[in-house]
Amino acid sequence: MPRKKTVQPDPLASFTLDDGTIVEIRDESCQIIGRGLHKRDAYEVNRDHVLEKIVPIYVNRHGRKTLGRRQMDPLKSGAEFERWYTLQGFPERNETDIRKRLYIDIKTKTKDFIGLVEASKPKGTSPPQNLR
Repeated sequence: MPRKKTVQPDPLASFTLDDGTIVEIRDESCQIIGRGLHKRDAYEVNRDHVLEKIVPIYVNRHGRKTLGRRQMDPLKSGAEFERWYTLQGFPERNETDIRKRLYIDIKTKTKDFIGLVEASKPKGTSPPQNLR
């Protein structure tokens, strides 16, 4: 006997574009229900919290920040990132998940953010010499 169809929660708001596309606005209180989606949502929340702490280490208003010799470089390797992650007190996860998935996501998002900041600078302006 087939299972009952899952009843999805109503979105906060929805509207239809001119081409017929329906756009739904949702937050944490009305996420779509599905197999494994709660794990994905929890991962994305954790990733965003990690990014909030990592981005200020690598990015300033001019773009890429240079790290000093004594400053810890969490994105140097997967092992270094896992060590930093544990020291920061983030929730427990297995090492493989941190090193192979979260580390790669954080590194990619940080590079993207640096690129966006550097692309938004007006042409012809250069950062101060000590930040290059």
